[in-house]
Amino acid sequence: MAACVTAAALLPAAPSWAQETTPPTINVATLSPSAPTGQNNWYTGPVTLNVSATDDVGIAKFQYSLNGGAAYIDVPVEGAPASATASAVITQEGNTNVRYRAVDTSGNVAAFRSISVRIDTRAPTASYPAITDGHVGHVATLIPTRTDPAPGSGGVAVLNMYLDGKLVPPLPVQTSDLSLGVHTLAVHLSDAASSSAKYTQTFIVTTSFADVGTLITRFVTAGSVPAEAGAALQAKLDQAKALADAGSAKRASQVLHEFVSIAGDQIAPGSARSTLVGDARYLIDQLNGRLAPEPATGLDSEPAEGPKVIPDPVLAPLPHNPDADYNVLVFSKTTGFRHDHIPHTVAAIQKLGIAHNFNVDVYDPQLPTVTLPTSPFLSLDTLKQYDTIVFESTVGHPGPLNPITEEPNFEAYMHQGGGYVGIHGAADSFEIGTWPWYGDLVGGFFTNHPNGQNGFGQCGSCIHAEVVTEDNTHPATAHLPARWLTVDELYNFDRNMRADVHTLLSLNEDSYQRSLNSGNAATNPLRLMNGDHPIAWCQNWDGGKAFSNILGHFRTQYYDDSFMQIILGGIETTADRKSANCSSYRETSMLIEADRAAGLLTADAADAADAALDIARDSYLATNYTTAIPKLNSIVDLANDEASGDAAARSELARQARELREWMQNLNRRR
Repeated sequence: MAACVTAAALLPAAPSWAQETTPPTINVATLSPSAPTGQNNWYTGPVTLNVSATDDVGIAKFQYSLNGGAAYIDVPVEGAPASATASAVITQEGNTNVRYRAVDTSGNVAAFRSISVRIDTRAPTASYPAITDGHVGHVATLIPTRTDPAPGSGGVAVLNMYLDGKLVPPLPVQTSDLSLGVHTLAVHLSDAASSSAKYTQTFIVTTSFADVGTLITRFVTAGSVPAEAGAALQAKLDQAKALADAGSAKRASQVLHEFVSIAGDQIAPGSARSTLVGDARYLIDQLNGRLAPEPATGLDSEPAEGPKVIPDPVLAPLPHNPDADYNVLVFSKTTGFRHDHIPHTVAAIQKLGIAHNFNVDVYDPQLPTVTLPTSPFLSLDTLKQYDTIVFESTVGHPGPLNPITEEPNFEAYMHQGGGYVGIHGAADSFEIGTWPWYGDLVGGFFTNHPNGQNGFGQCGSCIHAEVVTEDNTHPATAHLPARWLTVDELYNFDRNMRADVHTLLSLNEDSYQRSLNSGNAATNPLRLMNGDHPIAWCQNWDGGKAFSNILGHFRTQYYDDSFMQIILGGIETTADRKSANCSSYRETSMLIEADRAAGLLTADAADAADAALDIARDSYLATNYTTAIPKLNSIVDLANDEASGDAAARSELARQARELREWMQNLNRRR
C-alpha cells in the first residue's frame, strides 16, 4: 500500500540560521573616566566608550557613529560570544551625540542607543584688534577678542587680567589712561571645560595730532580743562599740525612748546595736564627724530591652569558638645532656586563651629544626611535654644517658612533678642507683599544680577568686582584691606538700604559695570544700583541683632579663610559673643518716634532730635561726615538735658547717637 505523503512534507526543511531574527540586546554604555575631567560635564582629553551586549547566537561586532548615524565605525568582536564587551576611544571635539549598537552573527542589528560625549581639549584664544603691528594710539579702547575654537565648550571667561604685571578687574582699557611708551596687557582665559591659556600682549602707546585734539575735547567735556584753555590749546595744535604738514618741523616744534606752556599755566596739576604735556613733547621728539628705539612687541601665549572642580562634601551632623560656648542653627531649606554652594557652606560653618567652640545644627530636608528631623521654627522655645540663626540662600517665593506656623515664631525669636545671619540668597527669600518684615531684617530683596561666563567653572553667573571695606571696626571686616577683588554673583536690590542699615562692605560699580565677563557690558554698561551698592551690613532690628553678607554664591568662597572670617564675624556678633557697632539711622529714627508716641520724650525734644538726625543722615548719604558729626553731638546734648524727657529714654537716645557719631568719625578717618 502506497504511503500517503502530505504536501507540507514534500517541502524542503528551512535551515536553522534563517529562523534567527532576534537582534542583540545592547546595554547602556559607560564612559572612562566616569567623571568628566573638566568643568560643566566636559572632558579635556580623550574618552573611552565602553559598550556591552548579549545575543542568542553570538555578537559579531559593535558599531558607533559620531555623525548622527550617517556612518558607523566597526568595533570587531572575536569568537562571536553570546555576551560581549568592547571599547572605543572618542577624540572628536565638541558635544557629540554618540550612537552605538551591536550586530550579531546572523546580521541582526540592535536598535541604537546614544550617549553624550563632550570633549574640549583646546584653550581659548585672544587678540587685540585695536593694536596694529604692536602700536596703538592714545585715544583707543583695548578690548580683547576671546574665541573658543569650534566646536568647543564656549563660555570663555577672563579669569584674571594684568596691566603691566598688576592684577586689575577685567575691563576695557582706555589707552588715554596709560603713559606713552611700552606696556603689557595679559589675560588668563578659560572656557566652560576649563581649558585655559594666558595671553600677554606687549604694545606701544603712541600719539598723533588727531589724538591730542580728541584728548583736549574729552578733558574740556569732563571739566578737567577749562574751556578757554582748551580753545587756546586746540588753536596751537592746529597751527603746529599745519606747519608740520608743510614740512617745517622746527617751527611746528616751537608752536608745540607754546602749547606746553599754556597747558602748564592754565590747567591745574593732574592727569589732564600731564597727559597733554607728555603728548606734545612726544610730537616734538617725533618731529625732530628723537624718539627712543622701540622694544619688541607681540602677542605671546602660554598654558595656564583652569578652575578646579570642587566636589560636594559628605555631610553629617556634628556631635553635640555640652561644653560649647553657644549654639548656631543653619537654615538652608529652599522652595525655589537651589544654590549649589549650600552643602559647602554647611560644611564650612561646621568647621568654624569646631574651631571656635560652638554647636552647629542644620535644618534642611533637602540635606537628609545632616538635617534635624523636624522644623525648629515650629516652636519658639526650640528657636530660643540657638544664639543665632544662619539663613543660607533660603530661596523661595513666597518662602520656605510657613506664614502661619513658623514665621511668627521667628519674628518672636528676633523680638526677644535673637540673632540673624543672612548669606547670599537669603535676600532672594520671601516677598515684600507677604512678609515685608523679613525684607527689613535682611536689608532688601533681590531683584536681579548680571550674567557671567561658564569659564569660571562652577559659577556661570560670577564676575569680578572690587569690594570696598567701609567699616573696618566690625569683627567681620577688621581683617580686610580697604579695597579687594572678588569673583561672585552680584545682586541688585529693590531698594538702596544705606539709610536703613550699617553698611560694612560695598561694591565699586565702576569695577564691573563694563565687565568683559558679562555679555556685551564692555560696550553696553550694566544697569546696577546707580553707583551706591552696599553688599554686607549689620543692624539692630526689632529687638535682635542682624548681619547680612550677600556675597557667597561661588562655592570657592567657602574655602577662603578671609571670606569665612566675614561669616564668623557675623555669627559671633549676632550671637552676642563679640561686640560691634551696628547703629543705623533707621534704628534711631524709630526710637525717637516710639519715645514721642509713648510720651518718653517731650514733643520739642523729639522734634529737635528728628531734625538733627535728618540732617546727619542726609550728610552721611552725601558722604559729608564732618557735617553729620556735630548734628549727632547736638542729639547727645539734647538727651543729656533732663528737661527732654524720661531718664532711661534719654540714656538710650544718647547711646545710639554716640554710636552713630563714632561710626561717622571712623568713616571720616578712612576717607
